Amino acid sequence: MPQARTFDVLGTRLAALQWGDPAGVPTIALHGWLDNAATFDRLAPQLPELNLLALDFAGHGHSSHRPEGVHYHSLLDIQEIVGIADQLGWERFNVIGHSMGAGIATELTGLFPERVRRAVMIDGFLATGGAGPAERIDDNREAILRMLGSAGRRAPVYPSVDDMIRRVTEATDQSREAAEVLVARGHQAVDGGFTWRTDPRIRFPTPLRMAGEQIDELLRRVQAPSLLIVAANGDRWYLNGLEDRQKAHGHLTVEHTGGPHHIHLEPEHCRRVGALVRDFLGLGDPAAALE
Repeated sequence: MPQARTFDVLGTRLAALQWGDPAGVPTIALHGWLDNAATFDRLAPQLPELNLLALDFAGHGHSSHRPEGVHYHSLLDIQEIVGIADQLGWERFNVIGHSMGAGIATELTGLFPERVRRAVMIDGFLATGGAGPAERIDDNREAILRMLGSAGRRAPVYPSVDDMIRRVTEATDQSREAAEVLVARGHQAVDGGFTWRTDPRIRFPTPLRMAGEQIDELLRRVQAPSLLIVAANGDRWYLNGLEDRQKAHGHLTVEHTGGPHHIHLEPEHCRRVGALVRDFLGLGDPAAALE
């Protein structure tokens, strides 16, 4: 069972789950959009040699929400990741990210190349999603308008946790087994039933996102060997222009595997992902980790 941890970085309370060997290689795991640290519940036990810390990003899971008027942005997330690593005395560490967390892991690896040993991205990468300068400007405008109109916004209330699980399976490609894990950490009891812990403002457009030229410049600064695992039936937003991103990166290996977007959490696919990660990190025979 993982150990629950909490950290304070510049006034933001951040929750985490920690698995593995305290003397193992420091590793920070980063979940996807609207998910939480429990997304690594099936992958982390396959990596017992690591000292693996899975964060709840601000606004997700058990972490605090950002203050009124403060936007959710990867730069703040990265600032908090580095702050936690500093508190732990982790001068260098691996990073494993899924979806949004994979994009943030890529950005972190380019911004702080001296801090990252190796990086694993699971069905996600730093990409424009096909958006150009005009779309980016429109997003900035919409982000401001949505934030100014957010007063009183509340997450929906469900009669039961089972209703929440069913809602996730209806809205995504997740199996019930995967949805149960995320909802278990991502819900809270309120008057009238149950609701999400996630800050509703996370659904607002993100302002000041990078354009393609900025992303390529960032990728050219990456020094860490990096692995991207592409799910056959996963997300597609990050694949636009991936070949050009690979040319800029220079240290990226791409592996393709079957399965949906949450391949690391789905019981049918998580061992395959574990084997790829173990091989990339040089951890040896994956079967030995499961005995």
